[in-house]
Amino acid sequence: MDSFLELSTGHQWFRMVLGLCVLVGFGFAGRTVYWLLRYVAAGQGDLKTSQIPERVKGIITQVLGQARVIAEPAGVLHLFIFWGFLILQIETLEYITRAFKWDFHLSSIIGRGAYNGALFMQDVFGFLVLVAISLSAFRRYVIRPKHSLQSVDGAVIISLIAALMLTKFIANGAEIAFLSVENQAHDPQWTPVALFTSTLLQGMGASPQSEGMFWIYHVSYWFHIAIVVAFANYIPFGKHLHLIGAIPNIFFRKLEPSGALYPIDMEDENVESFGAARVEDLRWKQLLDTYACTECGRCEHYCPAYNTGKALNPMAVIHNIKEHLREKGTAVIKGGNSEAADEFPPLAGGIITKEELWACTTCGACVANCPVYIEHVDTIVDMRRYLALMESDFSAEVGRTFRNMENNSNPWGISSSYRADWAEGLDIPLMSEMTSAPDYLFFVGCAGSFDDRQKKVTQSFAKILRSAGVSFAILGPEEACTGDPARRIGNEYLYWMLATQNIETLNSYGVTKIITTCPHCFHTIGKEYPQLGGQYEVIHHTALLNELLQHQRIQLKPTATMKVTYHDSCYIGRWDNSYKNPREVLQSVPGVVMQEMDLNKKQSFCCGAGGGRMWMEETEGKRVNIERTDQALATAPDAIAVNCPFCLTMFDDGLKNRGADDVKLLDLAEIIADNLVVPVADDEISEAAAE
Repeated sequence: MDSFLELSTGHQWFRMVLGLCVLVGFGFAGRTVYWLLRYVAAGQGDLKTSQIPERVKGIITQVLGQARVIAEPAGVLHLFIFWGFLILQIETLEYITRAFKWDFHLSSIIGRGAYNGALFMQDVFGFLVLVAISLSAFRRYVIRPKHSLQSVDGAVIISLIAALMLTKFIANGAEIAFLSVENQAHDPQWTPVALFTSTLLQGMGASPQSEGMFWIYHVSYWFHIAIVVAFANYIPFGKHLHLIGAIPNIFFRKLEPSGALYPIDMEDENVESFGAARVEDLRWKQLLDTYACTECGRCEHYCPAYNTGKALNPMAVIHNIKEHLREKGTAVIKGGNSEAADEFPPLAGGIITKEELWACTTCGACVANCPVYIEHVDTIVDMRRYLALMESDFSAEVGRTFRNMENNSNPWGISSSYRADWAEGLDIPLMSEMTSAPDYLFFVGCAGSFDDRQKKVTQSFAKILRSAGVSFAILGPEEACTGDPARRIGNEYLYWMLATQNIETLNSYGVTKIITTCPHCFHTIGKEYPQLGGQYEVIHHTALLNELLQHQRIQLKPTATMKVTYHDSCYIGRWDNSYKNPREVLQSVPGVVMQEMDLNKKQSFCCGAGGGRMWMEETEGKRVNIERTDQALATAPDAIAVNCPFCLTMFDDGLKNRGADDVKLLDLAEIIADNLVVPVADDEISEAAAE
């Protein structure tokens, strides 16, 4: 017998049952996916249709190229599995078509030569997938990395993939053995793995071109199709829901300035509730995030809160929202019972506990390392907004910070009349005194104005600006807190009050360029004030210092050899992707030997002060700043260099806690100022400041 059709004609019922199973199976899978998308559609916001070229670029680099996935070694295995599945879909479609026409081969459409090439790719990649999942299983269930889940769901998926590959090779091998040479749809030499399987089957006693070999093919083929249909129905209920959610999530990823929170219109009188009290209060993209999660564990692996024993686990937050969305969507949307919504616990403070929400430092490690662009921080802050604005459910120390910001426009509660005291004797002009606009406004910030340790950084930076001949002025008493701590904690209204006050002041002076030594001021003014109409070019002092050095506007003298360990602040590092400037600044100082901690750049560990945590007590687990200090001390440094007033405070506390009095703690501006070749006139200014 030379064709499957000869044997198949006696079993028409066989084809009918198989075809019906395929149609019904995929029908059920499609129905499940439809309802899952309906649940996502219940979220807030409009469909993002802008910047299409950039979104397509993301699909090419992040989906096809798996750029973020392969950023870590284990991701290479996923790359082979992904591309194997992509290429094998051609064969899957051919197999499904055979459910309705047994002897169908793509060679009848694309030609024998192209078909040989396609089968070769499928054969090779099928084998690579089998190898990759074997290594993945060994890694997950034998090596068992700390942040890798050993779930039953994962084991089921690995088993199904392995079964798909094995049944594919057995079916293809049996087909090669059954058909005579002249009836082969392709040259078997182009499918070496299937040809080897064919030889293996014959070696085990299966006669070629026999009815027994025919049924080996059919049993393998049946199992293969059954697994495909089972897979399609299993995916929406397990961790591999990301096969459905990841691609659209990457396409619709947030393209606004990195780290800029979603705004709330505080002047909209029709809004009855602020923040995410319920799952449907989240944006639809935040709900889609939950379907995209691969449960790879990278977010928890780099989360400072999770790794110091706090309640927060960013992956668990996304997973729990997904389960809650599915449960509530089934009862309310699919079930058509709107009254059932009242029976579900709240999202903020219920499904996601207050302890989890308040532990977040908004450092962005989860977001920066997520391979599918999940927006953990936005989701957490949206729930914080509900607790802060609608429930006033925050700690006493946070309440005190809010009052200080309301009454005195800074978290310390010090009168604004003292904002310019740090500049006494330095002959630094106020904007109100200027007859012509300077090149830059130096936005000093609250820490730079009031914190005794940070004042030294402010003075050092001012000294550098004067030495370089940079034209600048300050606002002094007219400057207010940017509102960053209030916004990250969730008090959007207080942020709005402070931000609009600053924008009005800045615009009244026609300010266009701003320098700041605080990454939080840099981030908020540069990336979030535009949401309120404040458009400015904001430069962090690390960038300006590097520019001044590169253009030789300042000169440095040699210093004694000093090993300096550099710490990346979250809001200049991850959220601004600025790693080059501060390192080049350090490397430009003669005598400085720059060192890196194990966790640096995109994987840098937060100091623990962001997200308003600077103003909250930390009683659970190990203090984040102590953990980061320990990481720095492990490099045996002479000094630790930072570029953020919050980091300076947290490291200062950490070094005191560890009794490391011999280790210096310096801002980059202080290192440059201490090694500056200063003109005589500026030396006199420096002496006046010291007095």
